[in-house]
Amino acid sequence: MEEVRTRPKLMTGGNSKFLPTEEWSFAVLRALAMLGGMVALFLVPLRPEHQPHLLPLAWAFVAYKILLFLAIRTWPQRLRLLLLGTVGLDLLFVSLFVWFSGGLESHFYLLYYLLVGLAAVHFGPGIVLGTAGSAGALYGLASLAGTPGADWHHLSARVATFFLLGGALGFISQRERLARAEAERLNVELRENQSRLEKAYQELQATQERLVQSERLATIGQMSAKVSHEVRNPLGSISLNAELLEDELQALPEDRRAEAASLLAAIRSQVDMLSAVTEEYLRFARLPRPKLEAAAVAPLIEELAEFVRGELRGRRVRLDVTVPDGLPPVRLDPGQIRRALLNLVRNAAEAMPEGGSIIVRTGLLGQKAEGKRQKAEGGTPVDSSGLPSAGCLVPSVFIEVRDTGPGIPPENLDKIFEPFFSTKEGGTGLGLAIARQIAMDHGGVLTCESSPGGGAAFCLILPISNGGDRG
Repeated sequence: MEEVRTRPKLMTGGNSKFLPTEEWSFAVLRALAMLGGMVALFLVPLRPEHQPHLLPLAWAFVAYKILLFLAIRTWPQRLRLLLLGTVGLDLLFVSLFVWFSGGLESHFYLLYYLLVGLAAVHFGPGIVLGTAGSAGALYGLASLAGTPGADWHHLSARVATFFLLGGALGFISQRERLARAEAERLNVELRENQSRLEKAYQELQATQERLVQSERLATIGQMSAKVSHEVRNPLGSISLNAELLEDELQALPEDRRAEAASLLAAIRSQVDMLSAVTEEYLRFARLPRPKLEAAAVAPLIEELAEFVRGELRGRRVRLDVTVPDGLPPVRLDPGQIRRALLNLVRNAAEAMPEGGSIIVRTGLLGQKAEGKRQKAEGGTPVDSSGLPSAGCLVPSVFIEVRDTGPGIPPENLDKIFEPFFSTKEGGTGLGLAIARQIAMDHGGVLTCESSPGGGAAFCLILPISNGGDRG
C-alpha cells in the first residue's frame, strides 16, 4: 500500500492538535467537493420512489464527515490510515446513492469521477488505480442491484473512463510530485551551497583581516625597531653621563650636593623608564615565529602562577587557578605562551589598583549556545560561558584570565588589541597586541568579554595537538 504524502508544515487547531497542513487541506477539500457534488446532483429532479431513501442517506453522509473530522482531531497520528479509509467509505456512500437512485440511470455515478480525481491529486498511482478499480466494481454492483438487466455497454464505457481519468491524472500528479521533490532537493542543495559559500567567505574575510593585521604589525614592528635603536644610543650616553655626574657630586658642598643628587635621581628614573619602553618596543618588533611542540598547559600555568603570586600579593590581588585533569596536549611554544599569559595577568592586576581577584581557568570548549557580548578576532561567536563556540574552531583548549575590576568601557572594546593603545598612564599599549599576535601565530585566537563594573575576561584558545609538530 502506498503511503499518503505528508508535509512537515504544521497548523494548530482549537484543541492544540498538530496536523500536517496539506493533509488537513485535502480532508477539507474532499469533504467540500463531495458535499458540493451531492448538492448539485440533488438539484436534478428525483423520482418519488427514490426520495425516501436518499434524504436519510444524505444526512448519514454529513454525519460521517463530521465524525471523520472529529477522528482526525482526536487521532492526528493516525491521519494516514483515516484518509485511506475515507477513500473506501466515500466510494461506499456513492455506491449506495447510485443504488437507491436508479442504478445505471442515476446521475450520482458522476461522483466516482470526483473521487478518482481527488485520489489522483493526493495519492500515488497505485492508490489511484485501486480507487478506479474499486469504483468500477462497486458501480457495477450498484447498477445491477438498482437496475436489473442493465446495459453492460454503458456500464463498461463508464468504468473504462474511471481508469482513463485516474491514469491520466495520476500520471500528471506523479510528474508534479517528482518535479516538486526535485525542486525541494535542489532548494536544499542550494541552501547547503549557500551556507558553504558564506562560511568560506567568512573564513576568507577572517584570513584577509589576519593578513592585513600581520602586515600592519610588521610595519609597526619595523618602525618600532628603528625608533628603539635610534633612542637606545642616546639613552646609553645619558645613563653613562649620569653615572659620571654622580661621582662628581662628591666634590660639591653639602648644601648643593643634596639638590644635585635629587635632580640626578630624577634623570636616572626617566632614563630607566625610557629604557624599559624601548625594550618593550624591541620585543614587539622582534617577536619570533613560534616553535610549536605538543605540550600540556597545566605545568605551564602552575609555573606561571608560582612566578606571579608574590608580585600579585604586593598588589593585594588574589590569584585562583583551576586546571582540570586530563586536558589533551596543545601545540604551543612554551616561552611565547608564558609571555602572553603573563601579559594578561599583569594587565588584569593593573586594572585593579585597589586589589581584587584574578581567576585563571582552563578546559575544553563547551557546547554552542546563545552568545554574550564579546570581542573576538574575526567576529567569532561565543557560547553561554563567553567562550568561542566549538563550531567555529578546531578542537581546542582555552585558558581564561578573568578579573574583578571595573571592566572595559564599551567604546574601547574595538581598540584594546591595537598596538600602542592604552588607557593607563605610562602604558605602552603593546601587552595585549603581543598576546594576540602570539595567539594568531599559534593558529588560535584571543577574545575579550567585558561588561562595565563586571570585570573583564580574556580567553586564549589554542588548537589541540594532532601529533604533528612544526618549527
